[in-house]
Amino acid sequence: MSSSSDPLFRYPVIRTSRVEELEHEIVDIYGASSFDVEDPAGLDVRGNFVRLRDTCLGFGAIGGAARIHFPESDFARLQFPLRGQGATRCGNRTVEVNASRPSLTSAGRPTMLHYGADFEHLFLRVKSESMARKLSVLLGMPLRNSIEFELADFSSQARLAGMRRLMDLIVAQLDDEESILVPAATCELEQAAIVQLLFAGRHNYSDLLEQSPREAAPTHVRRVEAYIEANWNGPIMIESLAEVCGVSARTLFRTFEKARGCSPMTFVKKVRLEHARRMLCRPDETTSVSRIAFACGFSNLGHFASAYRSAYGELPSQTLSRSRALA
Repeated sequence: MSSSSDPLFRYPVIRTSRVEELEHEIVDIYGASSFDVEDPAGLDVRGNFVRLRDTCLGFGAIGGAARIHFPESDFARLQFPLRGQGATRCGNRTVEVNASRPSLTSAGRPTMLHYGADFEHLFLRVKSESMARKLSVLLGMPLRNSIEFELADFSSQARLAGMRRLMDLIVAQLDDEESILVPAATCELEQAAIVQLLFAGRHNYSDLLEQSPREAAPTHVRRVEAYIEANWNGPIMIESLAEVCGVSARTLFRTFEKARGCSPMTFVKKVRLEHARRMLCRPDETTSVSRIAFACGFSNLGHFASAYRSAYGELPSQTLSRSRALA
């Protein structure tokens, strides 16, 4: 695979065949403590890496066999091998990894990544503080212990597949030269990835997550709706919604779905589309579909157009053209 078609190709950090340069970059960028390469002459390293607010996404390929050691860190790492064979060690446990077997390492544990020949992988790093905060909100209680993931054990293949598709979506958005991820959209994508990871990975709180949540009163739904209506043009975070209504996020989502037939985040999208339509119906000389899409929290024009047409039966450009003709 060429570097131009690698995931996150817009965020290159390493392109080298020199051991000295690799050593500097993996320590400085990735936080590794040491590494060893079996055949330095066959080294062919490609690395892409992007830091968001609570997560980091990366792609790595070395070409030859190598081992990279990481000290205890403040993040969990989900590793999706794309090709080849490798291994991951976290603490005292080691598992073989390949395209059909990803791994998930815990924060606060020394880790070793073994690259086999032609091994390539996509990975997601999530700050432990962000995961703990999100899990506490989902459970509706403080955490007594750190989150400890099973290294290669996941709750279901369907949830794991959903995690992979979500990562692919985020990567596609970041690599799309025709779209701009606005801060609100980035926050919500990160939030979705963290929540999906907590449900997809097996850990010491998984059994609690699977328990049925308590019901909430309808007033909680109205409070959340009011909050969304007042803050539709900024990031809408699960923590904020749970704080507004005073129940766990799982309770909120279940009750909201029961009362309104959709999730709170679907309601957020509905509200933003309504604001976009009002703007398109009252255009001025600076109004454009792209300007309104970005102002309403949509970073991808294609997704905005599709969602708008599903809601109103026409494209946003058609609404704008008709509104200008009537002005």
